[in-house]
Formats: sequence, C-alpha cells, structure tokens
Amino acid sequence: MRARLAASVLLSTLLLSVSGCSRLVNELPVMLYLAMVIDQDSTIDTTTQTDFRQRIELIISDFRKIKPNVEVQVALYKRANLNQELQRRNASDLGPDLVVTDAPQANQLLSDGLTDELPLQDFKRQQTETTLWERVKLNDGRITAQPIVIYPQIACFNREIVQSPPTTLQELLQQGASGTRIGLAVSFSEVLWTAGSLGAMQSLSRANDDQNLSAQDTESLVAWLTWLQRASAQQNISFFQDQGQLENLLNEGELDWVSCNSNSLLRLKELMGDNLGVSPLPRGPAGTASPMNAVRVLALGANSSPRQREVAVSLAQFLTNPMVQRNLSLRSLAFLPVNPAVSVPVRSSQTLATLVQSREDSMLHESALARLAHHRNLARDGSQVLVPLVFGTSNPRSSLDSLLKALGSGS
Repeated sequence: MRARLAASVLLSTLLLSVSGCSRLVNELPVMLYLAMVIDQDSTIDTTTQTDFRQRIELIISDFRKIKPNVEVQVALYKRANLNQELQRRNASDLGPDLVVTDAPQANQLLSDGLTDELPLQDFKRQQTETTLWERVKLNDGRITAQPIVIYPQIACFNREIVQSPPTTLQELLQQGASGTRIGLAVSFSEVLWTAGSLGAMQSLSRANDDQNLSAQDTESLVAWLTWLQRASAQQNISFFQDQGQLENLLNEGELDWVSCNSNSLLRLKELMGDNLGVSPLPRGPAGTASPMNAVRVLALGANSSPRQREVAVSLAQFLTNPMVQRNLSLRSLAFLPVNPAVSVPVRSSQTLATLVQSREDSMLHESALARLAHHRNLARDGSQVLVPLVFGTSNPRSSLDSLLKALGSGS
C-alpha cells in the first residue's frame, strides 16, 4: 500500500513537472520575422501597400490578444531583391518565418528551396476558396503558401466622360469609335481577360499544357489575336505597357476607360475623387471576361525553430478565419477575402459589387487561369508576342506560332 502511494505521489509530481514545463514553454516569448514584398512595377500600388501593411499589423495586434507572448517584426523587401536577400539570410540561419508576396513568387520561392511547403494536416483548408489552392500548388503537389486576399482585375473610367461603361466588347469598340479614349495593356497577363470574352481561354490552356490543338482551338486563338490587332487599329483604342501606365494616364485625363486592378483603387480615389468609376470587364460573344486576379499569399520561411513554425502556422490559420477575413478585406474596398464563408455586402457598394463580379467571372475560367499562372515566363514571353501584333508588324497567324512556342517552352 505504501509503495503504491509513493508511486502515485511520484507520478503526480512528474505530471505536474511536465505540465509546468509545457506551460512555461508555451508562455516563453516568441519572435516571428515577417518579410513583406513591396512592388516597384505598379503591381501593388504604394497607397495600397501601406493600407495592406497597416491591416496586417492590426491583425497581428489582435493575434497577440490570444497569444500575448508573440512578437512579430515586419520588414519590407523589394520584389526584385527578395530571392537574393532570402538566400543570404537563410545561409546565416536568419531567414524570415513568414513571407507575404503574390502566388507566382511564392511558387518560385519554394521551387528554389527558399521557403517551406505548407503542412496541410495543420491547415483548415475549407477556410480558403477551393480553386485558389491551384494557384499555390506545384506540379509535385506541394502547397507553397496560404492565400490571404484577392485583388480583382476590373475596369476604371472617368465618370465625366463615360456615363455608361461598356458591358460587352462590341460596346467597347462602339464607344471607342464615338470618341471615348480607351486604354488596354499589352502585358500578356493583363490583357488575358479578353481571351475569355472571345472563347480562347481553354485553347490557351491546352497550348500551355503542350496538348495537340484541334482546328477549332487554332481558329479560336487566331480570332482572339485578330480582335486584339483590329482593336489596336482603331483611332481611340491604344495599347500601353501595363495597367500601372494606364491608371496614370486615366488620372492625368489622357484616357477615359482602362483595364485596371483593384490594388490601385485607393490611390485613384484619392486623386480622382467622385470622377472615378468602376465596372466589370466587358463580356464577349463567347461569354464572360477571364481576369487573372492577383492573389496575395503567406509563405513559411525555411529557418524557423519548431516553436516559431508552430506559431507561424497558427498565425497563418488566424488570418483566414471569417472574422479576420471580414475585417481585413471589407473595410478597404480594394481586395476580397479568400474565405468563402465571408459574405460580401454587394448591395451596399458598387465597388464591392464590381470586385465580386470580377471574382465570379474569373472562377468560370479558374482551372485554365491557374495553369497559365504557373508558366514561369508568362509575362515576358507572352508580351513579346503581343507587342509586334498590336503595332502591326506581325499578323495573327505568325503571332500564334510564336505564342505556341512560348507557351510550350515554359509550362
């Protein structure tokens, strides 16, 4: 009896000791380093970057109410320098625990061994729209990052000039013929929305997958390229380098209607005031536009300690819960939540209704868009094909040959 009592006392003491140690470990301070990418190419505008960083910092403050022992230090990195900086810091075991960037760069970082894949068993995947996981999945099945917000591609226009924005490509051409100054981007990913309207998205996707194209596929692609060339031939429709340039020209009064991205709405609203109007991108004879909406994501650094990794995963999960997603997205009117459970009050805001329509249009083409988004050199190679096309130095058939070669070489 005494031996049993002694054993019981010893066991209780050990359990209390283990419990105390575990509690002590959980209460020890944890410092996370978060690298946030800033863009120098108008992909994410400075005003929106500032707004987004402030919202992230507010969420971190809320997270610390649950885990008061956690500190998060945010550092900004230029996109072009990120790989080099991560290589340098990782070599010294000083790499960040979390990286906020876009989906294509997150995919590249994991491919290059600069970040770690998401441990899917630790993530509530239902808190993220299912189709978005395709944007952050490598060919080998690894998930590169947690999507956190969506920046839809839309149309922006000057209300003083454009009273009724075009809802179809035919109306777009008619308004251009009537004197409305229209701007489109020659950047491949930024003009890709027209492929959906003209029925070329699935054919593009098959070409990107190096599949044999049918005669119908070829004709669909030629028709799309022909439309782009004919549009550029109209007096009041012009192609420019990218949407950043288009947005600047809209603000300066040199263009009246442009394709744009919601990441620029805060800046344009400050500059244009009530003259800024927004609408979904025009449909076409084949259906809805196919905007390649940008996705901001959170990747896991490669140098975290086990305790830092545990807290980093917890923070990534916290970012996608419905309340946080609502607070992160809906107060900004610049981006949408990734959590499908978050209801967006489209009746209360024309801007929100436009963003949601863009998201719905994109989802109709999401499988094709996701495959194209994984093309390593899509922006460079596709744009090199489109520039001579829209400036009339190549024809749609020869441009298609160049495009198919570019797509097949980089998927």
